[in-house]
Amino acid sequence: MYKFDGKDGSKGDRDRLVPASAEMMVELGRYRRERGLPPLPSPHEDTPLVLPLGKSMKPLTRAALHTIVKGIFAGAAEKLRLRGDDYAARAAQLERASAHWMRDSAGSHMADGNVDLRLIRDNLGHASLTTTSLYQHADDDQRHRETEEKHRIDW
Repeated sequence: MYKFDGKDGSKGDRDRLVPASAEMMVELGRYRRERGLPPLPSPHEDTPLVLPLGKSMKPLTRAALHTIVKGIFAGAAEKLRLRGDDYAARAAQLERASAHWMRDSAGSHMADGNVDLRLIRDNLGHASLTTTSLYQHADDDQRHRETEEKHRIDW
């Protein structure tokens, strides 16, 4: 697990452990090598997980990260718009996207993948399962199928 320090102004302003998959660690290693760092952080290293685009090793502020992510989405939206009118709706979606949207999407995908809500709560740093339950989006057909499957009268 990679420890994220919540004292940097993240939501809730508390420390928590967030699991990092093997796939994420490979990508983190690539990113770190590009920045002239070893692929894996040392146990007590204080290098921020996400670094500014220049040569600085200081942590990004939340506002700076937001601006970078919005810029990436805006650039992708512009490329979609160049493909023609068929892509206008997708481009508009990308223009509304943000780092918070990615976080919410991750929570929704975990919920849709039947990850235990307690684990999603802990990954996202929620204090309450009530907040985490907002990521569940069962449709009526799914509710009917699962009720039919799992709620049986066994006589």
